[in-house]
Amino acid sequence: MEMAMSGSHVQDIWNDRFWCADKYPHGWVICCADVCGGVFSVYRFSFTLTLFFALLALCSAGTTKFGARAHRGFWFLKAFLLVALLVSTLFISNNVLAQYREAARYLSFLFLLMQILLLIDFGYSWNEKWLELDEKCESESCWGWRAAILGCSGLLFLVSIITWVVLFNQFGQDGCDANKALISITLIVTVALTVVSCTKIAPHGTLLTSAVVTSYATYLCFSALSSHPDDDAKCNPYADRKGGAVSDMVVGLLVASISMAGTAWSVTGSKATLIGKEASNELTANLEDGTAKESSSAPADDDDELVPESWWYYHLMMVACSMYMGMLLTDWSSQPAYTKDNVPAMIESDDEYNVSYGSFWVKIVSQWVCLLMYAWTLLAPYMLRDYRDFGIEFDLD
Repeated sequence: MEMAMSGSHVQDIWNDRFWCADKYPHGWVICCADVCGGVFSVYRFSFTLTLFFALLALCSAGTTKFGARAHRGFWFLKAFLLVALLVSTLFISNNVLAQYREAARYLSFLFLLMQILLLIDFGYSWNEKWLELDEKCESESCWGWRAAILGCSGLLFLVSIITWVVLFNQFGQDGCDANKALISITLIVTVALTVVSCTKIAPHGTLLTSAVVTSYATYLCFSALSSHPDDDAKCNPYADRKGGAVSDMVVGLLVASISMAGTAWSVTGSKATLIGKEASNELTANLEDGTAKESSSAPADDDDELVPESWWYYHLMMVACSMYMGMLLTDWSSQPAYTKDNVPAMIESDDEYNVSYGSFWVKIVSQWVCLLMYAWTLLAPYMLRDYRDFGIEFDLD
């Protein structure tokens, strides 16, 4: 009986730390709804990943064997650290995570910049790859790959045109001159860049790359306008309902997934040891000269074979990605940690928290940077042709 009373006393002391303890008088409380559910649970995962990759960035900052091992090994320790960090976030106040969220809102711009660079490079690489496949086609009548390029370009442009009509219809009502200006800028600039990519000024330009940039810039315009606060919901029909949240999130996740997959592919492609090419080549050489048996019997020393490497840039990119995904999965919410009555925020959040000027400016500035970067890739070789050789021949006669 004394032990039971003592245990009950310890349980009461533990549960008194939580505001929801009265709802669960006969059990141990681990966390309340505002901690284990809703947007703040997403911020806890995002915060955990941010700390984790920031630590790996510090460990791999220098070109050392320890940095290489920190990037490639210690998997059990990494898994344990991730779980420990996630559990520890349960004891962090929502007020602290609200401050982290505001930092992540603006630092996510770094990931958007990286995503823009990857997207433009993806457009050029995609077009180049399909042209190579077309050139390898033995039949002179084979036009499948070029037709595929035109088909994909046409499809992306068609989606962009339909979205422009939707944007003017939903965000371009009477009195919404700022929205009309942003949509018009998107339309005019993307069309102008597409025209430039088809002229002799930019012989390296491609219709497919222009289509990719146009569709992404159009998406950023829609996402930015749907994040703009509007008191009467006249200029932003999504300010008081979640109709645009799902589509915005799906497209954002799709683009982010393609960007991260492309980054991982380029990183592994540049490091042959990640997929064991060096080891397989060495084994093949040993088999050919008959020394495979001798080399296989000798114990391998991982420390001697490990090459000093630096992976801080990769983990720093993952830090920015962790912040961006935390914002994307919560629809860039600005939900407060506590309500005006000092009551913890619940899982059900008001739709008004999904709009903010901060989110609007991050997205619209990202679109402007995207268009400027693509314009630079088109015009820089022509403008600087007398100062630098870009390997592009201009036929302006």
